[in-house]
Amino acid sequence: MTSGRLQLRSWPEVFVIVGRMFSQDMLTVSQSKSIGRDEFTIAGGDGRVLGSARQTLKLSDLVKASRGVEVFDAAGNVVLVVEDPVNVIRDTYVIRRVDEQTGEKTELAHITKRFAWLGAKYDVDIAGFPPVKIDGEVFQLNYQITGEGRPIARVDAEYSGMGRALMGKTTYRLVFEPGLDENVHAAVIGIAIALDMRREKMRNSQ
Repeated sequence: MTSGRLQLRSWPEVFVIVGRMFSQDMLTVSQSKSIGRDEFTIAGGDGRVLGSARQTLKLSDLVKASRGVEVFDAAGNVVLVVEDPVNVIRDTYVIRRVDEQTGEKTELAHITKRFAWLGAKYDVDIAGFPPVKIDGEVFQLNYQITGEGRPIARVDAEYSGMGRALMGKTTYRLVFEPGLDENVHAAVIGIAIALDMRREKMRNSQ
C-alpha cells in the first residue's frame, strides 16, 4: 500500500480498471479531508473503486491561494492533473492529461470564470471538442455540461449528513451521455474537481 493511493492489483485487473475510469457512464467522486488537504475516491456506478485524487502540497502552494489536484488510476499512476495557477483578474483552471508511459502532460481543457452580476459563469474549452457551456446552479455544484446545445454530462453534489456538509465534504455524481470518448470523460472529471477547488478557495477567503 502506497500512502494516499490505492492498493496495487494484479496486472490483468489493473489494465481493465484503468481503462474503465475514463469510460464509465456514471461515476461518484467522494471527498474527504486528510491533514489539511482534500482527497477523493472515484468509483463506478456499481461502487467499485476505479481511482483516487489528492490535493498537492508543494512549497509554492503554501504561499498563494492556488493549489492543484492529481488524479490517480487504480494502480497509483497519475493520469490527470488539475491546476489552479495564480490569476490576477479572472480565476482560471487548467486540466492536463498525463501519458501513462512517458509522464508527459498535455493540456486537455481549461476553465475561466467570467464576470457576472449574478451567479458564476465560466468559459470552458475542451481540446478537439466544440465550445462547451456549464448550465445550472454552479454555486450549489449542481450543473449540466453541454456542447452545441446538446448535453454532455450532469454533475450533482450529494451530502451524506450535516457534519459532512458543514466541513465541505461532498460526494459528486457524474452522469455522462453515452458514446463520449475518454478525453471528454477525463475533462468532465477535471471540471468537477476544478469547481470544487474554486468553492473551497472562496470558503477560505471569507
